[in-house]
Amino acid sequence: MRLRRLQQFHRSTSRITTTTPLFQIHQRLMSSPNPTRKTSSVPHKVRTAAEPRQNRVYNVRLSHIEQASSTVRLLHLTIPPQIQNPEESQEADSEPDQPEPFAFLPGQWLDVHIPSISNAGGFSITSTPVDAQALPSLEPTIASLPVEDEETGLPPLDPRGRDPYVELAVQRAPSNPASAWLWQPKDDILGKELSIRVGGSFVWPPLGVDLKTIRNVVFVAGGVGINPLVSMLSHLNNNAVDSPALLHPPCNIHFLYSCKAPEENTALEQVLFLSRIRQIIRSHAESQRLRISLDLYLTNLPAGSSSLPEESPSDLTIHPRRINRGDLQMALSGSDGRIHPDKTVCYMCGPPRMTDEFVGVMQELLGQNKERVFFEKWW
Repeated sequence: MRLRRLQQFHRSTSRITTTTPLFQIHQRLMSSPNPTRKTSSVPHKVRTAAEPRQNRVYNVRLSHIEQASSTVRLLHLTIPPQIQNPEESQEADSEPDQPEPFAFLPGQWLDVHIPSISNAGGFSITSTPVDAQALPSLEPTIASLPVEDEETGLPPLDPRGRDPYVELAVQRAPSNPASAWLWQPKDDILGKELSIRVGGSFVWPPLGVDLKTIRNVVFVAGGVGINPLVSMLSHLNNNAVDSPALLHPPCNIHFLYSCKAPEENTALEQVLFLSRIRQIIRSHAESQRLRISLDLYLTNLPAGSSSLPEESPSDLTIHPRRINRGDLQMALSGSDGRIHPDKTVCYMCGPPRMTDEFVGVMQELLGQNKERVFFEKWW
């Protein structure tokens, strides 16, 4: 039932095409940055006014804060379980006034409304639609009753399941009122109620593309542009029904991630979401359900830097430079060394100048299939 609702939501979103006037307006705004305009000072809702949004606003609770790095926090916003009730009946589903469960597509963002701040913040969702579903409760038995693990000291498993949630990665930005509020001391904001609305057309599955034709997926991330892309990759890892990985032969995924090297030497674990991506890669190393290659580009390393590991890890390739045209061409190429535009889709998210440059290169390489390059810019 929940899957059907998510599919209905996708069908409504998929009406946005390259011929939709709002989409054309958005593309012009995103493709023609004014160098004299300080886009960081433009409120999120103004900047994204041409983007689609859901009508429903949901009240959520800030339930978890985790420090992902010195500049990024991971936040969990818990959705009221009654909204995502996993045991809803057909009768309840047919009631016209029944509230729609919270649903989104990988790649979308949230308008985050904070009661004390006039302008909503905009933050990409980094979790998956599955995380927004309530896990069903288990009937407690003697075997399932909470028992403290004396060896590890870990808390006991809770047979009651877990509340549905949506995750955000929020970069520290004192000049952004919403970000500044979310970066207050944890004890000051944990448990606070916020309101959220889903928006955005940068989504998986790709709009207007037949999934059966896809054999090559290219993700290109710059800095915090990793946020919507990690949601997409995690979604594909969940064996989603809209995953080309269910096809045979399996799909190739090339992930190019450009970011600044962490300040601590050899501290690759400090690179945002790198450990999550590597875990996904390792989980598919044997099954080959997803064939994923990961290239990490560290852009601020001085010559002879010791920040690189002495031996390159087996699950990724590290480059002490920025991404170039040759890297993009190689990622778009199939196992035969040729680019097959009708079998390829590309996703790009990063700073505006980087996005403009790389989108132009990938569109050129795909030729008449350039509409298979999807992008979003974050300032």
